[in-house]
Amino acid sequence: MQKPWFLRKEYVETYEQYYETKYKRADILEKEVLKEAISSLGKGKSILEVGCGTCHFTRWFDELGYYAVGVDISILMLKESKKYWKGDIIQGDSHYLPIRDKYFDYVAFITCLEYMKEAHNVLKEAERVAKNGIIIGLMNSWSLPTLRRRIQIALGKNPFYTDTTFYSILSIKKVIKRALNKFKIAYINSTVFPKIFGKLKSKKFPFGAFLCIGIKLE
Repeated sequence: MQKPWFLRKEYVETYEQYYETKYKRADILEKEVLKEAISSLGKGKSILEVGCGTCHFTRWFDELGYYAVGVDISILMLKESKKYWKGDIIQGDSHYLPIRDKYFDYVAFITCLEYMKEAHNVLKEAERVAKNGIIIGLMNSWSLPTLRRRIQIALGKNPFYTDTTFYSILSIKKVIKRALNKFKIAYINSTVFPKIFGKLKSKKFPFGAFLCIGIKLE
């Protein structure tokens, strides 16, 4: 059985390049809704990104003025992240975060929850660590890019999405409801629609490639 892609050097070393080439437009649009999601959760100064990979978004949070820390299970990913950022990183499992209770204002998951087993337990752990809220960014199950990914998986042609769970707005809401105690969904939006739609964002038409949710903890 092959290791997942984020534990394989040949994929880890080229991962960051996607943000400057194939996913550059998506990166810009995703950051717009992520920023709105954070704002919906009230004022805060610190954020933990779980499944941070190369710390692409962790260092963006840092640039926004937050005290940002990245945590990832892959030592290879964290080693690669040091090429781009000198901030704080932690090697750890999303199910058992080595963080004190309510230590960070926010906990973020950006296109990584899809790779985590028992997502409801992962979110429970995030609830333990976060004071204000949780931000989730997902590859939307209800989108054409994810349909293409599913076809690639069936054909055995895309190692990035093997053993991946894709979520729609309905399925992730079920996971959230199962995982968390007192909460309010303060923000929902989808973005990265086909280029013909420009910078369209829509919560009423949740079929963009990127689905973003802001969960306020009460």
